[in-house]
Amino acid sequence: MIKSLELVAFKKFAHFQMPMRSLTVLTGLNGSGKSTITQSLLLAHQASLSKAPTVPLTAEPGLDLGEEEDVLHEAATSDHVEINISDGFDHRWTFQVGAGRELPHLYVLNRPAVPPAPFGSSALTYLSAERLGPRTSHQTVAVEDARTAVGEDGRFVAHALAVNAQMQVSAARRHESAGNVITLPAQTEAWLSSVVGPTQIETALVPRTRVVTMHVRPRGSGRWLLPTNTGFGISYTLPVIVAGLLAPKNGLLIVDAPEAHLHASAQASIGAFLATIAGSGVQVVVETHSEHVLNGIRRAVAINKVLPSAEVGLVFFGAEGASFPTMDDQGRLDHWPPLFFDQLDTDLGELTRARRG
Repeated sequence: MIKSLELVAFKKFAHFQMPMRSLTVLTGLNGSGKSTITQSLLLAHQASLSKAPTVPLTAEPGLDLGEEEDVLHEAATSDHVEINISDGFDHRWTFQVGAGRELPHLYVLNRPAVPPAPFGSSALTYLSAERLGPRTSHQTVAVEDARTAVGEDGRFVAHALAVNAQMQVSAARRHESAGNVITLPAQTEAWLSSVVGPTQIETALVPRTRVVTMHVRPRGSGRWLLPTNTGFGISYTLPVIVAGLLAPKNGLLIVDAPEAHLHASAQASIGAFLATIAGSGVQVVVETHSEHVLNGIRRAVAINKVLPSAEVGLVFFGAEGASFPTMDDQGRLDHWPPLFFDQLDTDLGELTRARRG
């Protein structure tokens, strides 16, 4: 498990170091550095996939660093960028920007001889905030790790469900409402129903094609519907749930904006789900702007006891830099930095003052 991350001259940060836990929640102001953290993890992963002397600036899953000049911190004193990761042992990646060739690559000056798990393997899963909306058909994936791939935008989620129809979900990730039915489709339906309401999912591979069909039966409906006839919440949430249930133990799951297109109560439920996945042995990194996701995690710690509070790491990027609130076993935080999910209090205070004249 990653225990700490250090960045030197990388994008937003001249120098930055942060602890990481089983569940690390990144939140904060727009443009404050949250995405820089996930991009650093994806860059280290990409540089660990081969021994090539360069690494592309744009690659799957989810790596999109723009131009070379965008990678180097504006006040950098050299053309080197460093990413240091500790899992109990220190691992360093060093990249050089430029060096005379106009290619969308960074030069790899140093990489770990043996990258720490799960870098450079299919055990790292990234889900973008820009996931696919409802589709009438879905793609298959023709790679060796097809059984766990959902795609950074969720485009392979129907295929993952279809080819893993008999897979049994580990005990720590099972939803109690599915009873003794522990296969991936049943557990997916149970978790999905806990988020968006009673929902059934049906997938099927179309013979002699690279197409998978998916039908949905939402609450109150007596017939199966195409995803295009249901809400965006199902299509955006399904990849998060399937990726979490499929993620290998000791793997890394990175999810950007799990709350997208979800009602407030559903946002809290997806937070509780991600806490459950983290408690099952998958390291989870969440980038979110939702106080409801945070409160779902707090409930999962305090009430459901799926994850020790010490295994939750909160990182808030505010106007004065990063702060690291801590959580106790009752879900209470030791401090609330300014602008850290305090907008409700601010708005209600102003409304109260307005009513008093």
